[in-house]
Amino acid sequence: MASPTQSFGNREESDNREVIVNIGLDAEGNITVDPEYFKVSKSKNQEVRWVCAMQHDHMKGRPCFTVDFDKNGSPFYETQFSSDAPVSGLARRDVLPGPKIYDYTVQVGDKEVDPGGGVQQ
Repeated sequence: MASPTQSFGNREESDNREVIVNIGLDAEGNITVDPEYFKVSKSKNQEVRWVCAMQHDHMKGRPCFTVDFDKNGSPFYETQFSSDAPVSGLARRDVLPGPKIYDYTVQVGDKEVDPGGGVQQ
């Protein structure tokens, strides 16, 4: 029987399952996305988590930001994400690792920016 303090997973490994993409505004009010281009690993079962990096109160009834993969497809099973549903889930089974860049749109208020992402082994 395992002791309650025994860990079955390497914490560093589990922390690497999420690829964090920070969304914020710069001093001029333009959207910033960091990193501008994400890479998720299929072999490591990675997911993207889009995170609000702005120090503000979120509006009630509306997400702080939205993410839409409407330009050239989504590597994920879903195509829309937001501050209310910020985790991508795993890359689709039919998406092969490779050089394809999936463009997506981040919207904060009435502003938009188009970063990208990809899938690697």
